[in-house]
Amino acid sequence: MTADQLQTFDPFSQELAYIRVNERMMDRVFQLLGVHSKVDMLDIGANSGLQTNLAFERAGARGIEIKSNLIDLDEMALKIARQEVHGGEASYTHADAARLPFKKTFDLVVFANALHLLPDAAKRLALEEVRRVLEPGGLFATNSTFYEGAYPEESKPFYSRWIRRAVAEVNRRVPNRSRGEKAQAMESLTAAEYRDLIECAGFRIIEMRERRVLLSQAAVRAICTYKTFAMGALHATEEDAEEAARSLQVTVKSTFNELKMKYLPRNWLEIIAVPA
Repeated sequence: MTADQLQTFDPFSQELAYIRVNERMMDRVFQLLGVHSKVDMLDIGANSGLQTNLAFERAGARGIEIKSNLIDLDEMALKIARQEVHGGEASYTHADAARLPFKKTFDLVVFANALHLLPDAAKRLALEEVRRVLEPGGLFATNSTFYEGAYPEESKPFYSRWIRRAVAEVNRRVPNRSRGEKAQAMESLTAAEYRDLIECAGFRIIEMRERRVLLSQAAVRAICTYKTFAMGALHATEEDAEEAARSLQVTVKSTFNELKMKYLPRNWLEIIAVPA
């Protein structure tokens, strides 16, 4: 994996466990949307376009015409999305979620696996922007596996052993390294804090759940390439992000083997809301 891929593209989004948990959210979204002939969708933090592709599949099965506007601050992600998205009408916008460049409104806004990346003040601004561009009868859906509660109790022995091994590995690779500040994705809000944040932005939550996912070794290695995760897990600086990611990756297998594990359980927080 190149340095550019480490910084701009999340291989974890290619993993089956990740795809399945997002499929379940989009299935629920279209069940709640009910009867529509057309849906105008905004896909915030779209990355490579998974949510839009899932929406096209679900809409097509229901005879719904859907148009999606994919927005991301990462130009490389949008470039990949242009290649990956298929099955419906799509447009692409390079912009900040906290300053949405739209005067029009949308029937559905999805902000999947990305809200946690924003600093707290930007989270509030982004949610207020979502509320501004959402139709009065529209739906807002968001999810994340970066929150306080993502780690089931039975997964904690794995994480404690894994991080100890990875810290030793990165210290070997980068002697006398500087410790970085804790990354935003590791500064986890609780489920209750996410609920309060969304409600304070002008929403009424209609569903809030945790979805349990079983991650394979490959999936855990893939999440290590997520730069923010690697920096936060090992308190690494931007300069050491690649070595932190590699140190996490190379210690996954031995930790799985030591604990005789096939899968690592992890929780996803999912929230679906409507304008209050």
